[in-house]
Amino acid sequence: MADRIVVFWRDIPAQVIIKQGRKSAKRELSLRFTEAIDMAAMRTGAAESGDYLAEWRKADPVPVSDDLEAEADKAVAELEEAYDRERLVALVKAGGKENG
Repeated sequence: MADRIVVFWRDIPAQVIIKQGRKSAKRELSLRFTEAIDMAAMRTGAAESGDYLAEWRKADPVPVSDDLEAEADKAVAELEEAYDRERLVALVKAGGKENG
């Protein structure tokens, strides 16, 4: 079994890692996620400080199938759908936090 790990800045996802032993498949989410992270960081004053780095985190691993590339693509598609424009705008306005 492989594990899916999503990397977040606060509550905004940025990257997906599918890992099995030493093998991994990594995918960055689309530019709109990077832009949302940057806007939220600027909004909170964290863009130029160690606070920015401190807010990065990895979600708990979730077991997935051994097809690393397919699982990475699937996870990206799910996140792209789950975080529509409205949700990202709300996260930016809340400083990157889901519950403000």
